[in-house]
Amino acid sequence: MFLRIVFNIIKQKTVRDVLILDASKKFNFNPRLDKKTQEISIFEGIDKLSSNFLKNGRGKAWNGEIDEPKSLDSSLKKNTAFVKRLRTSINKDSCTSVLKEINSLSLKKYEAEIIIATEEGLVKSKSADVTAAIEIVSALHQRFSHNFTPKLFAWFLENFQNPLAALDTKDERERISKLKCLLRLLVEFIIIGIFRGLDDAEDLPNFISQRNNKAGPDIVLLVLKEIFSYRINSGSTLTIATTFTKRFQNYVEANEQLYSAMKSFTEVVSTKTKFLHDKLKDLNLKKHKAQIRTGRDILEEYETPLNETAEAFELFKSASETLCPAYNISLPRLEDEDEEKSRSESSIVITKDISIWSSDEEKRFYTVFPEIPQELIDASTIDTDSNKGVDMDGFLAKLDSANSNKEIDECTIQFWTLKLSNKASINRLIKHLTSSRDFGKAKVYARFLKSNELYLTDMIEHLIKELDQGFRSQIHNKGVNMKNIVFFCEMIKFELVPKHVVFHKIRSLILNLTTPHNIEILSIFFEFSGKFLLHKYNDLMEEMVELLQKNRKNVNLTTSNKMAISNLFLVLKPPSVKSLKPTKVLKPEQLFLKTLVRKEMNSANYSEIRKIINLVDYNSRDISETLTKLFVKPEKVSYENIVPLSMILKGLQRNFKILVVDSILEEIIRGMEVNDYKFNRIRVAHCKYIAEIYLRKIISIKILQSLLYKMLTFGHPNNQPSYSTISELDPPDDYFRIQMVTIILQTIIANEISSSTKDTQKIIKKFQTFLTFFDYYIHLKNHPIPKDFEFKIIKTFEMFNFQRTVNLQESIETLKEIIRKEGSLTTTQDEEDEDDEDDEEDDEEEEDEEEEEDDYDYDDDESDDDDESDDQNDVDDDSRRDSINISIIDGASAENLDQQEDEKSSYEIYERKLQEEEERKLEEQLAKEFEKMVFDSMNSSKGNKATLDIPSNITPDDSTSPPINNEDTKGDGGETVKGKIQFKLVTKRGMKISAKNLSLPDTVKFASNILEEERRRKEEKDQINKFILQSRFDND
Repeated sequence: MFLRIVFNIIKQKTVRDVLILDASKKFNFNPRLDKKTQEISIFEGIDKLSSNFLKNGRGKAWNGEIDEPKSLDSSLKKNTAFVKRLRTSINKDSCTSVLKEINSLSLKKYEAEIIIATEEGLVKSKSADVTAAIEIVSALHQRFSHNFTPKLFAWFLENFQNPLAALDTKDERERISKLKCLLRLLVEFIIIGIFRGLDDAEDLPNFISQRNNKAGPDIVLLVLKEIFSYRINSGSTLTIATTFTKRFQNYVEANEQLYSAMKSFTEVVSTKTKFLHDKLKDLNLKKHKAQIRTGRDILEEYETPLNETAEAFELFKSASETLCPAYNISLPRLEDEDEEKSRSESSIVITKDISIWSSDEEKRFYTVFPEIPQELIDASTIDTDSNKGVDMDGFLAKLDSANSNKEIDECTIQFWTLKLSNKASINRLIKHLTSSRDFGKAKVYARFLKSNELYLTDMIEHLIKELDQGFRSQIHNKGVNMKNIVFFCEMIKFELVPKHVVFHKIRSLILNLTTPHNIEILSIFFEFSGKFLLHKYNDLMEEMVELLQKNRKNVNLTTSNKMAISNLFLVLKPPSVKSLKPTKVLKPEQLFLKTLVRKEMNSANYSEIRKIINLVDYNSRDISETLTKLFVKPEKVSYENIVPLSMILKGLQRNFKILVVDSILEEIIRGMEVNDYKFNRIRVAHCKYIAEIYLRKIISIKILQSLLYKMLTFGHPNNQPSYSTISELDPPDDYFRIQMVTIILQTIIANEISSSTKDTQKIIKKFQTFLTFFDYYIHLKNHPIPKDFEFKIIKTFEMFNFQRTVNLQESIETLKEIIRKEGSLTTTQDEEDEDDEDDEEDDEEEEDEEEEEDDYDYDDDESDDDDESDDQNDVDDDSRRDSINISIIDGASAENLDQQEDEKSSYEIYERKLQEEEERKLEEQLAKEFEKMVFDSMNSSKGNKATLDIPSNITPDDSTSPPINNEDTKGDGGETVKGKIQFKLVTKRGMKISAKNLSLPDTVKFASNILEEERRRKEEKDQINKFILQSRFDND
């Protein structure tokens, strides 16, 4: 069979047909296989047949069995022509003739020339000539054997030597292509036995000699090490590795040393691929940041390393994809984070689109565009007529009148139908688009440009450049061109503006917030394109938001600017209307109560709603939580319904009222701590609510005044607003606390005036001291005060008939005079006692009126369920004992209050005032000292001894106050009693309060303590007054 193959080759018959035929017979190929699979299998058989055939001939030659023909032609001309042919054309076309001449020419005298010519011919051969080269070299080996092959082997290995200097790109490509072919020839020669080992070669190259001791005698391994060591970071030799692995994988797997070396090389390639991937991503990030920073697209300092890295990465990536599976190594993880995000978010693309576009119609406007027939484009390009003035007028008029998608698309088709793509028409169109003042047409123009994006590229680039320059001038100079900004934003939404240009503008605006109008420009920018950018370029927008938050802390920004910036965040990320969390399912009773209070309640039906609420089970946890939420969130009801809400609250249980008042007071304080303008509406509702709660007599005036003072002093050093210090929670340019105070004051006085009660002047008098302090606080704010706040201030002071001071100095003097006269800014004890008595009387009158108005019999309801009412009364008693710091008027009528309850209530107040241990000891000592002295005075009220209450904050008048100099005092009858101090003993029986004068020796420890405390307080007041005046003068 082998002889027949050789015979057919020599006779120049079709080698392919013969080999396929014999291979199919030899290896029994299945004819049913598809053509491609059958062809691959057959040629594998061919390789095996040819290798075995050539190997047999090679073995005989190395053993000395030279196949030399008998009759040889020694013609000089033919022999020299043969040598020349070997040097220039070892290829498949000349293979047959060369083989014939090898067997017919003498060639003995030309062995040296043949060796050199063969080596040169092999170097010039291509991949398609490998088979022919193998046959020719094999024939020469069998003809000349030891005289030919060892020398050819040495010369052939020289071609694998790495160049000393770096080659240019073209030469490098030629060298790589040549090495691929030579490496294949080397392995083929080794497989068929022409090259056996290093011992067969004469005069080995230097790289072989140097690596032989380290790597061993494997020829292929030595050659591969030499090849791969040349510029490995450039990846230029990786294609040799992939070609070698694909072609000779079986050969590599059979050679354990070679397989191990190739596996190690593949691991290096994999690691390098991952490194280049990370480096490329880092360079892209730096380039992108530089583009955003500069606003330019091409940056040479980044382009060169980026292109080099990208080219090397592609080489290594391609090589790793081939080598890693071949040597059982996992591929490097090269998935970008952006790709991962896009894959993870693919399931919510619809939701994302809905969030970007408000409706399907808007989505179609920005995403669906008409197809322009190519015939119109070609016809318009060919037409060179520039006299299109009349047609252009009509087109521009139609474009300006277009509103819908259909009309804009008709304009697009008309533009190409009228052949208006000439230079003159384009210039006129650009001028029209940029000079138009109607920014409402911006999205119409932008859609027209998007529809022609592929055909009007130069025009779009020119427009972007012009708008960009206008944007730059607005950022760094005063003035706002609304139309240009909106046009720019609409082009962004159509993705016509490069993203680095977009974010360069945003970054420049954020970094120049202090420049006039830049916050306004940024607001317009975010309003028109912020939502689109946030969804399209989420990571970049998050960086811009972080930068904006950082620059918001700039001390040079005013409070108004900071509020405007906060509003930008709401524009970008508005509160979600629908929560992703499942909504809590309310019981029917809860839904009923919620509907009653939030929707049905008004000033006409509040009494009926109060009756219904009083019937619910307060012991139920769900009902209790629902009621609490309904009454501690006045902002959830309309502003005018806050009044009936407070009226309903008055008729509810005492414990519940305490809880609601505590919550509202805490929310007001919390609002001052946060001081966020987005909660201002809620804070206004809280102030209105607490004022209405006071009017319902749920809290005393002491609580309200304490809250008002807290509003003005909270957050200031030592709770003392001063011109010399600035509070972060209450800066001089923040006027909202003024609004809160005016709401409370106007609500209170308006109610008194409208009801025409006799106590209107009394209420006005009670707030005179606070109004003086309020006037002082207003002078501490930056002037001029905004008009809306100024109007509220004027109205408030007019309602209280209060005369304002002219300046801060006068307000300080007035405040100092009040402190000197009254001793403090708080209400005196006498006034508080009068207030308490008045409140109780007013409360009784109000309760009587409500009972008549509601026609509601609480006794009947209680008799319907005695057990429930008993339990509730127990709860009320416990809550009275546990209530903290809030004076709640019980709300019961005067007829239901007996003397025993008065005594009990007085005793509770007394116990609360003596909570501290030191005060208890002083009280006991005082009781012992007074025991004999007050026996006669207390005889008439012996049963009420526990109800005695000596208020700690009572301010004595001139006749009763302890003198600073205790040498002489006056007795009860006006006589001077030396060494004694006069006190007033206050007693209470029922609703009646009486006082008696007592003289106490100054040697008593209690009296000396009182004198010392009086001196200390006076010194502290003098120091405070001095500090306030001194700080004002220092600032002046």
